Amino acid sequence: KFGFVLSSAIRYDGVNVFGYTVWSLLDGFEWHRGYSIRRGLFYVDFQSHDKKLMPKSSVLFYQKLIEKNGFPPLPENQPIEGIFPCGFAWGIVDNYIQVDTTPSQFLDSNVYVWDVHQTKKLIKLDGVFTSKRKRQCVDFAAIRRQISLLQEMHVTHFHFSLKWSLILPLGNLSLINHTLVHYYQCFATELLRVNITPVVALWQPMAENQELPVSLAKYGAWENAETVQAFVEYAKFCFTSLGDHVKFWITMNEPPVKNLTYTAGHNLLKAHAKAWHLYDKEFRRSQKGKISIALQADWVEPACPFSRNDQEVADRILEFDIGWLAEPIFGNGDYPQVMRAWLHRRNGVDLYNFHLPYFSEDEKKLIKDSFDFFALSHYTTTLVGWEKEDAVKYDHYLEVQMINDITWLHSPSRTAVVPWGLRKLLKWVKSKYGDVPTYVLANGIDDDQNMVHDKLRVYYIQNYINEALKAYTLDNVNLQGYFVYSFNDKTAPKYGLYSYVADQYEPKPSMKHYREIIDNNGFPGPETPEVLCPEEIASCPECHFFRTRKSLLAFISFIFAAFIFTIFFILYYSKRIERRYK
Repeated sequence: KFGFVLSSAIRYDGVNVFGYTVWSLLDGFEWHRGYSIRRGLFYVDFQSHDKKLMPKSSVLFYQKLIEKNGFPPLPENQPIEGIFPCGFAWGIVDNYIQVDTTPSQFLDSNVYVWDVHQTKKLIKLDGVFTSKRKRQCVDFAAIRRQISLLQEMHVTHFHFSLKWSLILPLGNLSLINHTLVHYYQCFATELLRVNITPVVALWQPMAENQELPVSLAKYGAWENAETVQAFVEYAKFCFTSLGDHVKFWITMNEPPVKNLTYTAGHNLLKAHAKAWHLYDKEFRRSQKGKISIALQADWVEPACPFSRNDQEVADRILEFDIGWLAEPIFGNGDYPQVMRAWLHRRNGVDLYNFHLPYFSEDEKKLIKDSFDFFALSHYTTTLVGWEKEDAVKYDHYLEVQMINDITWLHSPSRTAVVPWGLRKLLKWVKSKYGDVPTYVLANGIDDDQNMVHDKLRVYYIQNYINEALKAYTLDNVNLQGYFVYSFNDKTAPKYGLYSYVADQYEPKPSMKHYREIIDNNGFPGPETPEVLCPEEIASCPECHFFRTRKSLLAFISFIFAAFIFTIFFILYYSKRIERRYK
């Protein structure tokens, strides 16, 4: 890493450096530390009689560095020009939309008189009422405000999550929050009116009760098998209530694998699969939507690219972090073999037994292929190694050392900005699960909330989208969409493309930059062929009633035609009879 820093000092700071020497060639006596640490490029076996030497991976790295005389720019690290396909989904994320169900003044049936002389207030007249009208979507002022901001951004998709705990407070259909459901219906309808596709997640875990109804959270949450059936009932209710307006469903958004037990993950997978099959059998034909799960997927890079041990550690982390829930759905219907083998080994040496449950053959068939697309959230990349160096950042369970690369750009929260990690992740998904339609459903970074210009986020969005373009054009990844996290600072402080101060939203430079990329559909250059994409026809929510009831409409049309035909013949023959008698 020091070599990279030195190269930067020469190139960017103009420092006159004419040489570089590594310390040291061999492991040896390190002054007051003695033989407790090893700094050599060659490992010395001090216990052997002839002090056997073995080259470390750093030897290979330094050898390559000398051959290349530094760090020449690699073609794959340079930004490319090009555009995404027609119909590419450009989206924004707001984990939970701002729900304001305050009744409109037009719904108040009371009559008021304005006291202009004394109190200057409205005085309600007792016993006097006007006729009530049905609640309309225009009564929700908060919806119009959010929709206008989304229109300003030029996005084609908007991703948000429903609140299971508020829709069904008791965890079943015995108590339904109809006001909230109506709000969601109105929000989705208004999105469609301005040609923005709602992408709706049924469940997203949050800190408090994992965003589950209290009755379910209290009795084990996902540890309890009854939560599976409760989720399926909730999903059916949502498909029935919102399916006319929502065609892009997520069953579970970013399940927390870091804080999920194996039993909970087991039940979660079964709940997802049952919800998917429910939609497939009962709703897909009429609603014509698609549904899948969305997994958090950060890339893991071996600290030393020449170390087989580091590569094995990186592969193991990817299987535990992503493959755990992805392999049963997108792979062979069971957990990754790497997980089972590792846990079997750990159970042989640890005091605690880490049991990874088994699926029955019927459950494997249920879970396997329960997807329409692969949705992932990606934020950063982590370096890992196999040698224990820092006890604070060492995971004893998986025997992995987390490493902080000081040469990487970091956000205020110390999140590493590593754009090429997204491309590597997308290639990994394709290599494991095939040419599945893929969406980057969330990608974003925090920035200093006091900064007027969020330069870090502008850099982040620019380079991560460019790496996504490389994955699409150079690696032939079937990438269908990209979503930025997050919509505004009110719901996601420090992550928003809109700042929120004193009840006012202001677009940040990152929002305008993202809008420019959307308008260009990528990064067109002088040699980029011009592609004329057909304009999408604005959706018509009201038309869905007629589209989904074609048989009924045909029957009604037949009855109406028969009625008109009968009336015509009655009038015709009645006139003939009148003429005959005349």
